[in-house]
Amino acid sequence: MRITTITGKIIYIVGVFALILVLNVFVFARLLNPTFDVLVVAILNLAYVIVGVRSFRGADENRADPRPWWRATARPAAGFWIGGLLAALAFVSGVGAFSSDPENAFIPAIACISYALLAAFYLHSSIRLQGMDTAG
Repeated sequence: MRITTITGKIIYIVGVFALILVLNVFVFARLLNPTFDVLVVAILNLAYVIVGVRSFRGADENRADPRPWWRATARPAAGFWIGGLLAALAFVSGVGAFSSDPENAFIPAIACISYALLAAFYLHSSIRLQGMDTAG
């Protein structure tokens, strides 16, 4: 399944985000302790992004073949914006982790690591895409 329209991409992003939020509030938070809850939600968020990246396609992209593993967006600018936002969220979460008491630092530390991994993925993708644009 390839998601190529802006409307489809927005529906995917908002719909899956809402699903994870509802599952977290009504299921995971009630059944799991906070440590496992944050880990489950972090894994679901990473999977949500990976499935989206594999499914989304730009107007000029090949829709039949799978994307290369490193490609996150159709164009470099989108990846720089998303990666920059994720890097800022990683920074804020990291500050929260370091300024928390040790017993309360786990949740912001997991958020920091998740955001940092996704930021690195998007920024790496954009750097490679930008190199492809200038080489050709």
